[in-house]
Amino acid sequence: MQGIIILTLTALILGLILSFANNMLKDKQIEELKKRLPGYNCGGCGHGSCEGMALAIKKDFNEYLKCRPLKGEKKVELEKYIANHIVNKEKL
Repeated sequence: MQGIIILTLTALILGLILSFANNMLKDKQIEELKKRLPGYNCGGCGHGSCEGMALAIKKDFNEYLKCRPLKGEKKVELEKYIANHIVNKEKL
């Protein structure tokens, strides 16, 4: 019985550590780009998902033009974010 309790507590502690480490290591810029994409994960852009598109935008900011469902306010918002956070950092 003690072994089960110890194993359960160890798994809980390790799970918490991994969860915390995952949150600390996440790329905040990718998360911000994903928020500004439509979120359909349609693959119409040639990337498997909106996360794939966000990764591509980070490498080449013109990739967002391949996103077919991106229109209107979302497109303007993404263009502003790219101009302020990605293009300006490349110039530094």
